[in-house]
Amino acid sequence: MTVAVVRHSVTEEVHLYPTVRKALPNGDRIADEEIEELTEAERILSDLDAVDPRDPRFDPLVRELMDVVSMHIRGEEDLVFPELRERLTPEERMALGLRVGEAAAAVQGVPPVSSEGPGPGRTLAARVREQLTGRTR
Repeated sequence: MTVAVVRHSVTEEVHLYPTVRKALPNGDRIADEEIEELTEAERILSDLDAVDPRDPRFDPLVRELMDVVSMHIRGEEDLVFPELRERLTPEERMALGLRVGEAAAAVQGVPPVSSEGPGPGRTLAARVREQLTGRTR
């Protein structure tokens, strides 16, 4: 789950949200809210990484993650994508889709974690993000 969410986050941060910021009224606010949801999902994943699946906190964290991810998906499907369809030309939408698709395919080939191990304070989400981008949040 962690690898998939972080790969999704990185792809959208690099390709989708810059377009949202430019193309949509209130694009900065919309992009910031979507990024905030993804950041929250990564925080929950980090919490899950530290909890044994038998711990009573595990299931509520999984439910919280599902809620955040569902809210993120609804926001994109109900607001972001319809507005982009209205404001971008077919050619711009095609180019954006190709960039996102190529980026998603490229990050699939990136190893999910470095061989150096977690290190102090480095969660799985942080290690995946670092591998994909060469940077941390």
